[in-house]
Amino acid sequence: MADIGLYAALIGGLIILAVAGDFLVNGAVSLARKLGVSPLVAGILIVGFGTSAPEMVVTLGAAMQGQPGLALGNVVGSNIANVWLVLAVPALIAPIATGGFGQSRALLFVLLTTAAWIGVTALWPLSPLIGGVFLGALGVYAFMTLTHTLAAARRGINIGGNADDDSPTLSGVKLWVFLAIGIIGLPIGAHLIVEGGVGIARKFALSEEIIGLTLLAIGTSLPELGAGIAAALRRKSDIVIGNVLGSNVFNLLGAGGLVSLFGPVPIAPSFASYDHWALAAAALTLALFIIPKATISRLAAATMMLVYAIYLYGLIQGWNVLAEVKALVG
Repeated sequence: MADIGLYAALIGGLIILAVAGDFLVNGAVSLARKLGVSPLVAGILIVGFGTSAPEMVVTLGAAMQGQPGLALGNVVGSNIANVWLVLAVPALIAPIATGGFGQSRALLFVLLTTAAWIGVTALWPLSPLIGGVFLGALGVYAFMTLTHTLAAARRGINIGGNADDDSPTLSGVKLWVFLAIGIIGLPIGAHLIVEGGVGIARKFALSEEIIGLTLLAIGTSLPELGAGIAAALRRKSDIVIGNVLGSNVFNLLGAGGLVSLFGPVPIAPSFASYDHWALAAAALTLALFIIPKATISRLAAATMMLVYAIYLYGLIQGWNVLAEVKALVG
């Protein structure tokens, strides 16, 4: 019966995730229209922040329980999954157009944030001072993103998303109910999936480290995946892109900043030797599409998923990219 409960949690979580993702995307698009902001900003600030809640909750809980390695693994692993899994799966459903209003600007911040995270953690343990800087930078980013799109709209610049959009606009209480269902439902669905998945994994005697760096990171990225699939089904490319860009910034600066407040937090050598290389590669993957304004095709999506599978295999096998690079240079 216990096994049945684990599988029920897994399936129930998937259903809740799909429904909540649809509610959140509908609410976010309607709120974007109401505020006069672009769908990209809705994806970054509403969908991105709302779907990053599980990462922040799990990361904070792990840090408070004295498990900083698990917390940092969740942050870094979720950002990798966001690109090579969360962005890839919706693109398998419908090719995703890039190059919309504000995407290059948001990409630049993702690249800067990723570089700052890798650089800082390579030199120092995470400290409360670093956490304060990260959280402050997150506030500045959110403010600049919102004011930039509002200023563009006032100048008559086409911020995209409304011209050929025939989806219904929610108003009043219904809009906020949709947003609430989405933001509350996604973490609940993710929690059920993680509980079921971890329980099933333990039945196969997988180690806690492997579970944390794979299932936990993927599980807390499932809200982004649910919202991304819902957006892809509605052909909302800006929402899909904004969801990933926003979530990756919120994970590093928000969840990473919260972990730092419990510092000094030492960084395990495995991050520098393997995971941070994958983190940088995932961020550059976004640049490969957004800078040339290329469409993320189904072939590209399948390739990203293959790269993610290779990353997970290397993680389990204990690959050391840093050692290989030093051997080549030396």
